[in-house]
Amino acid sequence: MRLADLMGARVIDVTGRDIGHVSDVRLTEAAAPSRRLPGLHVAGIVIATRRRSRLLAYDHRPVDAPWPLTALARRATRHALWAPWTAVTAHRRPPRTGEPGTVTLDQTAASLTPLRDMHAHWNSGT
Repeated sequence: MRLADLMGARVIDVTGRDIGHVSDVRLTEAAAPSRRLPGLHVAGIVIATRRRSRLLAYDHRPVDAPWPLTALARRATRHALWAPWTAVTAHRRPPRTGEPGTVTLDQTAASLTPLRDMHAHWNSGT
């Protein structure tokens, strides 16, 4: 699978409901026993729940200043959700180049973590 296949993919929850699209993929570094360098692993996906919304990279990390950007960033990401990669049960590649693929989750949208809560978790270092 390529990251490009995930970006923009429609996200379907366990009930079959279309809950948005993949706006970002978070990777983590993990040491591999057989390698000298750490490898990258998919930790999860950021889901933009509004069809017309664009997160403008505010989903990458929280914006703290200046205040107009902080307000804009909070507004842009207020409905965004985080799904850990372990919640992904299937990924269908796009049928044609330029069309979105589909990601299926084993959870409902209501059970996913709001992105703003994940920012706090990531920034705390835990």
